[in-house]
Amino acid sequence: MALTMMTQTELVSELADRLGWTNSDVKHFLAELDGVVQDNLGACVRTKIAGIVIEPKLRPKTKSRMGRNPATGEEIRIKAKPASVRVVGRVTKALKDAAPSTRKLQNAL
Repeated sequence: MALTMMTQTELVSELADRLGWTNSDVKHFLAELDGVVQDNLGACVRTKIAGIVIEPKLRPKTKSRMGRNPATGEEIRIKAKPASVRVVGRVTKALKDAAPSTRKLQNAL
């Protein structure tokens, strides 16, 4: 059994109720927030939102090397890989501290 998930529509309604905004205003805000995060990623800037740090990370290039096929034991050449960028989301301590207890999570499942 999986945990329930808040949908985008439910999130918009909840934020609208808490802030006293219209659903349309909240949708527009979330769209602009998405745009800001994307612009920051493109400019190599970390962004912290609601206890999550979103940042681009560089995965360095690798050289070609010799390896071994674990099934046959045969030596094989592993190709070089170019450098690449990945997007990382990291949870802050405040959000980790807000996590439920083990017992509460087990009861929710």
